[in-house]
Amino acid sequence: MGMGLRADLIFWAKANAAPRACRLLAMAAVVGLSGLAPAAAQDASEQSRLYQQMVRNPTNHDLTFEYARVATANADYEAAIGALERLLFYNPKLTRVKYELGALYFRLGSYEMAKRYFKEALASPDLDPVTRGRIQAYLPDADKQLQPSRFSGFFQTGVRYQSNANYAPATGSLLSGGTLFALPSSSQKRSDVNWFGLAGLAHDYDLNSRGDVLETRFAGYLTAQDRFSDLNVGLFDISVGPRIALAPELLPGATIKPYIVGGNTWVGGSSYLSTGGAGVALNFPTGTRFAWGPSFEWRHADFKNSPLQTFSGYGSGNWYTGALGGSWQIMQTLRLEGRGLYRRGESDLVYQSFDAWGLEAALTWEFAPPFVSIPRNWSVSPYVKYTNTRFDAANPNIDPTIVRRDNQWSTGAILNTPITKAIGFTTTLQYDRTNSTLPNYRLNNFSVIAGPTFRF
Repeated sequence: MGMGLRADLIFWAKANAAPRACRLLAMAAVVGLSGLAPAAAQDASEQSRLYQQMVRNPTNHDLTFEYARVATANADYEAAIGALERLLFYNPKLTRVKYELGALYFRLGSYEMAKRYFKEALASPDLDPVTRGRIQAYLPDADKQLQPSRFSGFFQTGVRYQSNANYAPATGSLLSGGTLFALPSSSQKRSDVNWFGLAGLAHDYDLNSRGDVLETRFAGYLTAQDRFSDLNVGLFDISVGPRIALAPELLPGATIKPYIVGGNTWVGGSSYLSTGGAGVALNFPTGTRFAWGPSFEWRHADFKNSPLQTFSGYGSGNWYTGALGGSWQIMQTLRLEGRGLYRRGESDLVYQSFDAWGLEAALTWEFAPPFVSIPRNWSVSPYVKYTNTRFDAANPNIDPTIVRRDNQWSTGAILNTPITKAIGFTTTLQYDRTNSTLPNYRLNNFSVIAGPTFRF
Protein backbone atom coordinates (compact mmCIF):
# COMPACT_ATOMS: atom_id res chain seq x y z
CA MET A 1 0.00 0.00 0.00
CA GLY A 2 1.35 3.47 -0.93
CA MET A 3 2.68 5.82 1.73
CA GLY A 4 -0.04 8.24 2.80
CA LEU A 5 -2.94 6.08 1.63
CA ARG A 6 -3.45 4.54 5.05
CA ALA A 7 -3.58 8.05 6.50
CA ASP A 8 -6.27 9.02 4.00
CA LEU A 9 -8.24 5.78 4.45
CA ILE A 10 -10.57 7.27 7.03
CA PHE A 11 -11.82 9.87 4.57
CA TRP A 12 -12.63 7.15 2.04
CA ALA A 13 -14.23 5.01 4.78
CA LYS A 14 -16.44 7.84 6.01
CA ALA A 15 -17.52 8.61 2.45
CA ASN A 16 -18.37 4.98 1.69
CA ALA A 17 -19.38 3.53 5.08
CA ALA A 18 -23.04 4.26 4.53
CA PRO A 19 -24.11 4.46 0.90
CA ARG A 20 -27.34 6.04 2.16
CA ALA A 21 -25.24 9.11 3.13
CA CYS A 22 -23.94 9.34 -0.46
CA ARG A 23 -27.36 8.92 -2.01
CA LEU A 24 -26.85 12.23 -3.75
CA LEU A 25 -26.52 13.05 -7.46
CA ALA A 26 -25.29 15.83 -9.75
CA MET A 27 -24.98 15.71 -13.51
CA ALA A 28 -26.66 12.36 -14.00
CA ALA A 29 -29.76 13.74 -12.30
CA VAL A 30 -29.74 16.88 -14.44
CA VAL A 31 -29.59 14.79 -17.60
CA GLY A 32 -32.42 12.59 -16.37
CA LEU A 33 -34.57 15.54 -15.39
CA SER A 34 -34.38 17.04 -18.87
CA GLY A 35 -36.81 14.36 -20.00
CA LEU A 36 -39.05 14.68 -16.96
CA ALA A 37 -40.05 18.32 -17.41
CA PRO A 38 -42.39 17.72 -20.37
CA ALA A 39 -43.93 14.73 -18.61
CA ALA A 40 -44.53 16.78 -15.46
CA ALA A 41 -46.16 19.55 -17.47
CA GLN A 42 -48.35 17.02 -19.23
CA ASP A 43 -49.45 15.54 -15.90
CA ALA A 44 -50.31 19.01 -14.58
CA SER A 45 -52.42 19.67 -17.66
CA GLU A 46 -54.15 16.31 -17.24
CA GLN A 47 -54.87 17.09 -13.59
CA SER A 48 -56.45 20.42 -14.54
CA ARG A 49 -58.61 18.76 -17.19
CA LEU A 50 -59.78 16.07 -14.79
CA TYR A 51 -60.56 18.69 -12.15
CA GLN A 52 -62.95 20.50 -14.49
CA GLN A 53 -64.74 17.23 -15.29
CA MET A 54 -64.89 16.23 -11.61
CA VAL A 55 -66.50 19.54 -10.64
CA ARG A 56 -69.26 18.90 -13.17
CA ASN A 57 -69.71 15.27 -12.01
CA PRO A 58 -68.93 15.20 -8.24
CA THR A 59 -70.49 11.76 -7.69
CA ASN A 60 -68.59 10.02 -10.49
CA HIS A 61 -66.38 7.63 -8.51
CA ASP A 62 -64.12 6.61 -11.39
CA LEU A 63 -63.48 10.19 -12.45
CA THR A 64 -62.65 11.28 -8.89
CA PHE A 65 -60.33 8.31 -8.38
CA GLU A 66 -58.52 9.14 -11.63
CA TYR A 67 -58.13 12.77 -10.55
CA ALA A 68 -56.80 11.67 -7.16
CA ARG A 69 -54.39 9.26 -8.85
CA VAL A 70 -52.97 11.96 -11.11
CA ALA A 71 -52.76 14.51 -8.27
CA THR A 72 -50.98 11.96 -6.06
CA ALA A 73 -48.52 11.13 -8.84
CA ASN A 74 -47.82 14.88 -9.09
CA ALA A 75 -47.22 14.99 -5.30
CA ASP A 76 -50.22 17.34 -4.98
CA TYR A 77 -51.47 15.48 -1.94
CA GLU A 78 -53.79 18.22 -0.65
CA ALA A 79 -55.70 18.22 -3.94
CA ALA A 80 -56.02 14.42 -3.86
CA ILE A 81 -57.22 14.52 -0.25
CA GLY A 82 -59.84 17.17 -1.05
CA ALA A 83 -61.24 15.11 -3.92
CA LEU A 84 -61.37 11.85 -1.95
CA GLU A 85 -62.93 13.44 1.14
CA ARG A 86 -65.61 14.95 -1.09
CA LEU A 87 -66.26 11.49 -2.52
CA LEU A 88 -66.43 10.00 0.98
CA PHE A 89 -68.99 12.64 1.92
CA TYR A 90 -71.33 11.31 -0.75
CA ASN A 91 -70.64 7.65 0.12
CA PRO A 92 -69.15 7.03 3.62
CA LYS A 93 -68.87 3.25 2.99
CA LEU A 94 -66.10 3.44 0.36
CA THR A 95 -63.32 1.37 1.94
CA ARG A 96 -60.84 2.06 -0.85
CA VAL A 97 -61.20 5.81 -0.29
CA LYS A 98 -60.46 5.44 3.43
CA TYR A 99 -57.26 3.53 2.68
CA GLU A 100 -56.13 6.09 0.08
CA LEU A 101 -56.83 8.96 2.49
CA GLY A 102 -54.83 7.24 5.22
CA ALA A 103 -51.87 6.82 2.87
CA LEU A 104 -52.05 10.46 1.72
CA TYR A 105 -52.23 11.86 5.25
CA PHE A 106 -49.29 9.61 6.18
CA ARG A 107 -47.21 11.14 3.38
CA LEU A 108 -48.08 14.62 4.63
CA GLY A 109 -47.04 13.74 8.19
CA SER A 110 -50.60 14.06 9.55
CA TYR A 111 -50.33 10.81 11.47
CA GLU A 112 -53.46 11.26 13.60
CA MET A 113 -55.65 11.54 10.50
CA ALA A 114 -53.75 8.70 8.81
CA LYS A 115 -54.35 6.46 11.82
CA ARG A 116 -58.04 7.35 11.86
CA TYR A 117 -58.61 6.45 8.21
CA PHE A 118 -56.48 3.30 8.39
CA LYS A 119 -58.52 2.02 11.34
CA GLU A 120 -61.79 2.82 9.61
CA ALA A 121 -60.64 0.88 6.56
CA LEU A 122 -59.55 -2.09 8.69
CA ALA A 123 -63.00 -2.19 10.26
CA SER A 124 -64.63 -2.63 6.84
CA PRO A 125 -65.62 -6.27 6.14
CA ASP A 126 -65.04 -5.87 2.39
CA LEU A 127 -61.35 -4.93 2.74
CA ASP A 128 -59.23 -7.13 0.47
CA PRO A 129 -56.24 -9.06 1.97
CA VAL A 130 -53.56 -7.12 0.04
CA THR A 131 -54.79 -3.72 1.21
CA ARG A 132 -55.22 -5.06 4.74
CA GLY A 133 -51.58 -6.17 4.72
CA ARG A 134 -50.39 -2.77 3.58
CA ILE A 135 -52.40 -0.98 6.27
CA GLN A 136 -51.04 -3.33 8.90
CA ALA A 137 -47.54 -2.49 7.72
CA TYR A 138 -47.98 1.29 7.93
CA LEU A 139 -50.31 1.62 10.94
CA PRO A 140 -47.54 0.88 13.51
CA ASP A 141 -45.43 3.60 11.89
CA ALA A 142 -48.27 6.09 12.30
CA ASP A 143 -48.67 5.02 15.94
CA LYS A 144 -44.92 5.45 16.52
CA GLN A 145 -44.93 8.98 15.10
CA LEU A 146 -47.64 9.97 17.56
CA GLN A 147 -45.54 8.93 20.56
CA PRO A 148 -43.54 11.62 22.41
CA SER A 149 -40.44 9.38 22.37
CA ARG A 150 -39.61 7.63 19.09
CA PHE A 151 -36.78 5.20 18.41
CA SER A 152 -35.97 3.79 14.97
CA GLY A 153 -33.07 1.99 13.38
CA PHE A 154 -31.53 0.49 10.29
CA PHE A 155 -29.11 -2.43 10.16
CA GLN A 156 -27.35 -4.10 7.26
CA THR A 157 -24.77 -6.84 7.09
CA GLY A 158 -23.28 -8.74 4.20
CA VAL A 159 -20.24 -8.91 1.95
CA ARG A 160 -18.34 -6.39 -0.09
CA TYR A 161 -16.06 -6.96 -3.06
CA GLN A 162 -13.45 -4.35 -4.04
CA SER A 163 -11.18 -4.35 -7.05
CA ASN A 164 -8.60 -2.21 -5.24
CA ALA A 165 -8.98 -3.22 -1.61
CA ASN A 166 -5.46 -2.10 -0.61
CA TYR A 167 -5.93 1.40 -2.15
CA ALA A 168 -2.81 1.01 -4.29
CA PRO A 169 -1.91 3.83 -6.71
CA ALA A 170 -3.26 3.19 -10.19
CA THR A 171 0.14 4.10 -11.68
CA GLY A 172 1.97 1.34 -9.76
CA SER A 173 4.51 3.93 -8.64
CA LEU A 174 5.20 6.09 -5.60
CA LEU A 175 6.81 9.46 -4.93
CA SER A 176 9.04 9.86 -1.88
CA GLY A 177 11.45 12.72 -1.36
CA GLY A 178 10.93 13.80 -4.96
CA THR A 179 12.00 10.44 -6.38
CA LEU A 180 9.62 8.12 -8.21
CA PHE A 181 9.79 4.45 -7.19
CA ALA A 182 8.06 1.45 -8.74
CA LEU A 183 5.93 -0.46 -6.25
CA PRO A 184 6.73 -4.15 -5.68
CA SER A 185 4.13 -6.61 -6.95
CA SER A 186 2.96 -7.27 -3.38
CA SER A 187 1.93 -3.60 -3.10
CA GLN A 188 0.20 -3.36 -6.46
CA LYS A 189 -3.57 -3.09 -6.82
CA ARG A 190 -5.26 -6.21 -5.38
CA SER A 191 -8.88 -7.23 -4.95
CA ASP A 192 -10.45 -8.51 -1.75
CA VAL A 193 -13.76 -9.26 -0.09
CA ASN A 194 -14.85 -8.35 3.40
CA TRP A 195 -17.69 -8.77 5.82
CA PHE A 196 -19.32 -5.53 6.90
CA GLY A 197 -21.87 -4.33 9.40
CA LEU A 198 -23.70 -1.01 9.11
CA ALA A 199 -26.02 0.53 11.69
CA GLY A 200 -28.02 3.74 11.84
CA LEU A 201 -30.03 4.61 14.95
CA ALA A 202 -32.31 7.60 15.59
CA HIS A 203 -34.19 8.83 18.64
CA ASP A 204 -36.61 11.77 18.69
CA TYR A 205 -38.12 13.22 21.84
CA ASP A 206 -40.86 15.87 21.75
CA LEU A 207 -39.86 18.78 23.98
CA ASN A 208 -43.16 20.70 23.88
CA SER A 209 -46.43 21.10 22.02
CA ARG A 210 -45.09 23.62 19.47
CA GLY A 211 -43.11 20.94 17.66
CA ASP A 212 -39.59 21.25 19.11
CA VAL A 213 -37.81 17.89 19.11
CA LEU A 214 -34.57 16.63 20.65
CA GLU A 215 -32.84 14.54 17.97
CA THR A 216 -30.11 11.97 18.57
CA ARG A 217 -28.40 10.24 15.65
CA PHE A 218 -25.85 7.41 15.57
CA ALA A 219 -24.05 5.78 12.64
CA GLY A 220 -21.61 2.89 12.90
CA TYR A 221 -19.60 0.82 10.44
CA LEU A 222 -17.34 -2.22 10.83
CA THR A 223 -15.39 -4.36 8.36
CA ALA A 224 -13.30 -7.54 8.47
CA GLN A 225 -11.11 -8.03 5.39
CA ASP A 226 -10.21 -11.43 4.02
CA ARG A 227 -6.65 -10.58 2.86
CA PHE A 228 -5.83 -7.20 4.38
CA SER A 229 -6.62 -7.39 8.07
CA ASP A 230 -4.46 -4.30 8.67
CA LEU A 231 -7.12 -2.39 6.72
CA ASN A 232 -10.07 -3.46 8.85
CA VAL A 233 -12.08 -0.33 9.57
CA GLY A 234 -14.37 0.53 12.46
CA LEU A 235 -16.01 3.88 13.01
CA PHE A 236 -18.91 5.58 14.72
CA ASP A 237 -20.38 9.06 14.63
CA ILE A 238 -23.00 10.49 16.98
CA SER A 239 -24.80 13.83 17.16
CA VAL A 240 -27.42 15.30 19.46
CA GLY A 241 -29.32 18.57 19.47
CA PRO A 242 -32.79 20.16 19.51
CA ARG A 243 -34.68 20.87 16.29
CA ILE A 244 -36.55 24.10 17.05
CA ALA A 245 -39.45 25.60 15.12
CA LEU A 246 -38.34 29.05 13.94
CA ALA A 247 -41.70 30.78 13.56
CA PRO A 248 -44.58 28.28 13.31
CA GLU A 249 -47.12 30.89 12.26
CA LEU A 250 -45.00 32.85 9.77
CA LEU A 251 -42.79 30.01 8.47
CA PRO A 252 -44.65 26.70 8.89
CA GLY A 253 -42.23 23.80 9.10
CA ALA A 254 -39.07 25.95 9.17
CA THR A 255 -36.61 24.70 11.80
CA ILE A 256 -33.14 25.34 13.17
CA LYS A 257 -31.02 22.65 14.79
CA PRO A 258 -27.91 23.42 16.85
CA TYR A 259 -26.04 20.23 17.75
CA ILE A 260 -22.87 18.70 19.09
CA VAL A 261 -21.13 15.92 17.22
CA GLY A 262 -18.25 13.49 17.68
CA GLY A 263 -16.83 10.21 16.52
CA ASN A 264 -13.87 7.88 16.39
CA THR A 265 -12.23 5.66 13.79
CA TRP A 266 -10.08 2.56 14.09
CA VAL A 267 -7.85 1.14 11.35
CA GLY A 268 -6.27 -2.29 11.75
CA GLY A 269 -7.57 -2.52 15.30
CA SER A 270 -5.89 0.71 16.49
CA SER A 271 -7.52 4.07 17.12
CA TYR A 272 -6.58 6.34 14.24
CA LEU A 273 -8.75 9.45 14.27
CA SER A 274 -11.17 11.08 16.68
CA THR A 275 -13.28 14.17 16.00
CA GLY A 276 -15.52 16.42 18.04
CA GLY A 277 -17.34 19.66 17.43
CA ALA A 278 -20.63 21.44 16.93
CA GLY A 279 -22.83 22.73 14.17
CA VAL A 280 -26.11 24.29 13.17
CA ALA A 281 -28.51 23.29 10.38
CA LEU A 282 -31.62 25.04 9.06
CA ASN A 283 -34.49 23.58 7.05
CA PHE A 284 -37.08 25.53 5.04
CA PRO A 285 -39.88 23.50 3.44
CA THR A 286 -41.64 25.09 0.49
CA GLY A 287 -45.03 23.47 0.03
CA THR A 288 -45.05 19.69 0.04
CA ARG A 289 -42.46 19.22 -2.71
CA PHE A 290 -39.43 21.31 -1.83
CA ALA A 291 -37.19 21.66 1.20
CA TRP A 292 -33.79 23.34 1.47
CA GLY A 293 -31.44 24.68 4.05
CA PRO A 294 -27.89 25.84 4.84
CA SER A 295 -25.67 24.32 7.50
CA PHE A 296 -22.34 24.97 9.19
CA GLU A 297 -20.17 22.58 11.20
CA TRP A 298 -16.87 22.82 13.07
CA ARG A 299 -14.89 19.75 14.08
CA HIS A 300 -11.52 19.32 15.69
CA ALA A 301 -9.74 16.34 14.15
CA ASP A 302 -7.16 14.50 16.23
CA PHE A 303 -4.99 12.03 14.30
CA LYS A 304 -3.12 9.55 16.46
CA ASN A 305 0.64 9.33 16.13
CA SER A 306 1.66 7.25 13.12
CA PRO A 307 4.93 6.74 11.22
CA LEU A 308 2.98 7.57 8.05
CA GLN A 309 1.54 10.84 9.37
CA THR A 310 4.12 13.06 7.69
CA PHE A 311 3.22 11.44 4.34
CA SER A 312 -0.51 11.97 4.86
CA GLY A 313 -2.46 14.74 3.21
CA TYR A 314 -4.34 15.32 6.46
CA GLY A 315 -3.21 16.18 9.98
CA SER A 316 -4.67 17.15 13.34
CA GLY A 317 -6.45 20.47 13.27
CA ASN A 318 -9.82 22.14 12.72
CA TRP A 319 -12.30 21.52 9.90
CA TYR A 320 -14.92 24.15 9.01
CA THR A 321 -17.71 23.02 6.68
CA GLY A 322 -20.46 25.10 5.13
CA ALA A 323 -23.12 23.44 3.01
CA LEU A 324 -26.39 24.07 1.21
CA GLY A 325 -28.70 21.12 0.59
CA GLY A 326 -32.17 20.49 -0.68
CA SER A 327 -34.72 17.93 -1.81
CA TRP A 328 -37.39 17.99 -4.50
CA GLN A 329 -40.30 15.53 -4.60
CA ILE A 330 -40.68 15.62 -8.37
CA MET A 331 -43.49 13.11 -8.38
CA GLN A 332 -44.94 10.67 -5.88
CA THR A 333 -42.36 8.05 -6.81
CA LEU A 334 -39.43 10.29 -7.77
CA ARG A 335 -37.27 12.35 -5.42
CA LEU A 336 -34.11 14.38 -6.06
CA GLU A 337 -31.70 15.26 -3.24
CA GLY A 338 -28.55 17.35 -3.55
CA ARG A 339 -25.92 19.21 -1.57
CA GLY A 340 -23.01 21.53 -2.26
CA LEU A 341 -20.31 22.13 0.34
CA TYR A 342 -17.09 23.96 1.09
CA ARG A 343 -14.62 22.77 3.73
CA ARG A 344 -11.57 24.46 5.12
CA GLY A 345 -9.08 22.25 6.94
CA GLU A 346 -6.42 23.89 9.08
CA SER A 347 -3.44 22.00 10.45
CA ASP A 348 -0.17 22.85 12.20
CA LEU A 349 1.66 21.79 9.02
CA VAL A 350 0.93 24.06 6.08
CA TYR A 351 1.04 21.18 3.58
CA GLN A 352 -1.76 19.45 5.51
CA SER A 353 -4.09 22.47 5.37
CA PHE A 354 -6.56 22.42 2.52
CA ASP A 355 -9.65 23.77 0.79
CA ALA A 356 -12.27 21.36 -0.55
CA TRP A 357 -15.37 21.93 -2.67
CA GLY A 358 -17.95 19.24 -3.26
CA LEU A 359 -21.20 18.47 -5.07
CA GLU A 360 -23.29 15.39 -4.41
CA ALA A 361 -26.77 14.26 -5.34
CA ALA A 362 -29.09 11.28 -5.81
CA LEU A 363 -32.28 10.49 -7.67
CA THR A 364 -34.55 7.96 -5.94
CA TRP A 365 -37.24 6.20 -7.94
CA GLU A 366 -39.79 4.02 -6.16
CA PHE A 367 -41.66 1.32 -8.03
CA ALA A 368 -44.14 -1.44 -7.24
CA PRO A 369 -42.61 -4.76 -6.11
CA PRO A 370 -43.14 -7.86 -8.29
CA PHE A 371 -45.52 -9.43 -5.77
CA VAL A 372 -48.60 -7.69 -4.35
CA SER A 373 -48.01 -9.35 -0.98
CA ILE A 374 -44.91 -7.15 -0.42
CA PRO A 375 -46.17 -4.14 1.58
CA ARG A 376 -43.48 -1.59 0.68
CA ASN A 377 -42.27 -0.20 -2.63
CA TRP A 378 -38.87 -1.07 -4.01
CA SER A 379 -36.48 1.69 -5.06
CA VAL A 380 -33.36 2.38 -7.07
CA SER A 381 -31.11 5.37 -6.36
CA PRO A 382 -28.37 6.39 -8.82
CA TYR A 383 -25.95 8.83 -7.20
CA VAL A 384 -22.73 10.73 -7.85
CA LYS A 385 -20.32 12.67 -5.68
CA TYR A 386 -17.50 15.01 -6.72
CA THR A 387 -14.86 16.62 -4.50
CA ASN A 388 -12.03 18.95 -5.46
CA THR A 389 -9.34 19.26 -2.79
CA ARG A 390 -6.43 21.72 -2.91
CA PHE A 391 -3.68 21.75 -0.32
CA ASP A 392 -1.87 24.92 0.70
CA ALA A 393 1.70 23.77 0.00
CA ALA A 394 3.81 20.90 -1.26
CA ASN A 395 4.63 18.07 1.13
CA PRO A 396 8.47 17.93 1.21
CA ASN A 397 8.38 14.29 2.31
CA ILE A 398 6.67 13.38 -1.00
CA ASP A 399 7.81 16.03 -3.47
CA PRO A 400 8.86 19.57 -2.45
CA THR A 401 7.96 20.97 -5.89
CA ILE A 402 4.42 19.61 -6.43
CA VAL A 403 1.37 20.82 -4.49
CA ARG A 404 -1.27 18.15 -4.11
CA ARG A 405 -4.52 18.68 -6.02
CA ASP A 406 -7.17 15.93 -6.03
CA ASN A 407 -10.34 15.42 -8.06
CA GLN A 408 -12.40 12.61 -6.55
CA TRP A 409 -15.43 11.00 -8.20
CA SER A 410 -17.81 8.41 -6.80
CA THR A 411 -20.81 7.15 -8.72
CA GLY A 412 -23.11 4.20 -8.33
CA ALA A 413 -26.60 2.98 -7.63
CA ILE A 414 -28.44 1.45 -4.69
CA LEU A 415 -31.22 -1.10 -5.17
CA ASN A 416 -33.41 -1.43 -2.09
CA THR A 417 -35.83 -4.39 -2.11
CA PRO A 418 -37.99 -4.75 1.03
CA ILE A 419 -39.50 -8.21 1.49
CA THR A 420 -41.57 -7.63 4.62
CA LYS A 421 -42.32 -4.55 6.68
CA ALA A 422 -38.96 -4.85 8.48
CA ILE A 423 -36.73 -7.16 6.44
CA GLY A 424 -35.26 -6.56 2.99
CA PHE A 425 -32.15 -6.79 0.83
CA THR A 426 -29.94 -3.97 -0.43
CA THR A 427 -27.38 -4.07 -3.25
CA THR A 428 -24.97 -1.25 -4.07
CA LEU A 429 -22.66 -0.86 -7.08
CA GLN A 430 -20.04 1.89 -6.81
CA TYR A 431 -17.05 3.15 -8.78
CA ASP A 432 -14.48 5.51 -7.25
CA ARG A 433 -11.75 7.39 -9.06
CA THR A 434 -9.20 9.92 -7.83
CA ASN A 435 -7.07 12.02 -10.18
CA SER A 436 -4.22 13.75 -8.37
CA THR A 437 -1.11 15.79 -9.12
CA LEU A 438 0.78 13.19 -7.03
CA PRO A 439 0.89 9.57 -8.24
CA ASN A 440 0.60 8.35 -4.62
CA TYR A 441 -3.08 9.32 -4.58
CA ARG A 442 -4.24 8.36 -8.08
CA LEU A 443 -6.50 5.37 -7.71
CA ASN A 444 -9.67 3.69 -8.90
CA ASN A 445 -11.84 1.10 -7.25
CA PHE A 446 -14.99 -0.80 -8.15
CA SER A 447 -17.08 -2.29 -5.35
CA VAL A 448 -20.18 -4.40 -4.96
CA ILE A 449 -22.01 -4.39 -1.62
CA ALA A 450 -24.87 -6.75 -0.88
CA GLY A 451 -26.68 -8.04 2.17
CA PRO A 452 -29.91 -8.28 4.15
CA THR A 453 -31.37 -5.28 5.97
CA PHE A 454 -33.54 -4.83 9.04
CA ARG A 455 -35.56 -1.73 9.92
CA PHE A 456 -37.66 -0.86 12.92
